[in-house]
Amino acid sequence: MFKKLLFLLITSTLLLSTTNAQLNKVKKTGGFARLSSLGANLFVADPFFITINPAWGGVYSDYVFVDIGSSNGAFAAGGFGQFFAGNFSLSKDLTIGAILTRNDFNGVGISLPDPGTNINNVVGVPFAGVASTVNNAGGTVTPLDNNLELFATYTIKNTTFGFGVAYAKTTRDITPPPTPANNPATEGSVSQIGFNVGVLHRFNNKFLLDGGVSFILPSASYQAPVVNTSPIEASQTIILANLRAFYELSKKVTFVPVATFMNISGSAESGGTTNTSFDLNSVMLIGFGVGFNYQVGDFLLAGGPSFSNISLTTPAISDPNPAIARPELTNSSFLFPIWNIGMEWSMLDWLVARLGYVAVTGSVTLETFSPTATDPNAIAESVFSFFLPSQRGVTVGIGFRFGDFSLDALVNEDVLRQGFNNFGGGGATARTFAYLSAGYALP
Repeated sequence: MFKKLLFLLITSTLLLSTTNAQLNKVKKTGGFARLSSLGANLFVADPFFITINPAWGGVYSDYVFVDIGSSNGAFAAGGFGQFFAGNFSLSKDLTIGAILTRNDFNGVGISLPDPGTNINNVVGVPFAGVASTVNNAGGTVTPLDNNLELFATYTIKNTTFGFGVAYAKTTRDITPPPTPANNPATEGSVSQIGFNVGVLHRFNNKFLLDGGVSFILPSASYQAPVVNTSPIEASQTIILANLRAFYELSKKVTFVPVATFMNISGSAESGGTTNTSFDLNSVMLIGFGVGFNYQVGDFLLAGGPSFSNISLTTPAISDPNPAIARPELTNSSFLFPIWNIGMEWSMLDWLVARLGYVAVTGSVTLETFSPTATDPNAIAESVFSFFLPSQRGVTVGIGFRFGDFSLDALVNEDVLRQGFNNFGGGGATARTFAYLSAGYALP
């Protein structure tokens, strides 16, 4: 599970890039389904990544897009990973937009509520979120959901600036009867505010710089209905930074280096009559990628290798009791090479085909506390290699274009392998489309 979550994190946080040529003729279509079918590609432009860098709103203006998501079950209502977004031009240089997401959001950035608690999403590296920390300590708070992000862009000559803010909150308060008079109220709350800023700056016709920073600040608190007790509290600071440079080598080929940094840290209060403070697990990610885009007409081939180093640190516990005391432990994963390759071409005016490939080679280092009679702080270390994805590397996708409306799908490739067996009733029971995204470009 740890390896799978690390893989999902790196393929989601090494953000998308684009070429100058693509920006000049960008098509207002795409979404998470398109990205997945292109091999979780790091080197294509797509409106989905407005969720990380709001400056892309200056490129994808007057556009409404939605992820229909994946199925919750056969003919079940709703879907996993759904969200809705829209971005509109107020003038030639100014746009405003909004994004509505849930706790199953498939991205990162300020649109994702309380990442550590919502372990089903892509930031599933095993660190505790603020709501789960408080609830595990004996509190009762309602985890965050239904996050709202507002963003805007402003363009000055060759530079587009993007600004975004998101906020979500839940409460769980109970007021007791007036007797006994000293009986306090039960108060529980979780909140998160996030800010992001981004920039797209074109130095000339061949060189484009893309950078962005996000700050996410979740916190939770629970006051028990007990006299003279302190509340259980937890808070985190999540920082995500990205920097890319795009250099056009020719009209067909663009060289794209990418760098990503993420840091997650936090602290908590145990509450009760003997309140103590302690640090939460911290996470740090450093990633670099080098890719190329090759585009001729409607055919696009994009891909390249990248590497990532991810570490999760469990803080030390200082206590005179040796049964409680623990040294600091760090688990880390080094992923190299990470291959993300995809190609896309128009089969018909209304039909787009996609193929992708994902392959990851990694090494995990795990530390465990193993005290001995001579060394009460001894740490054992184990190192092993792994490969991802475990079952397949090829991805398949399809896109439908009907005027200004688009529908993109990640195809379950096992349906293709079954062939005509699908029509005879003995084919695979897997769903044809694993994930769906849709969009509409306003005229």
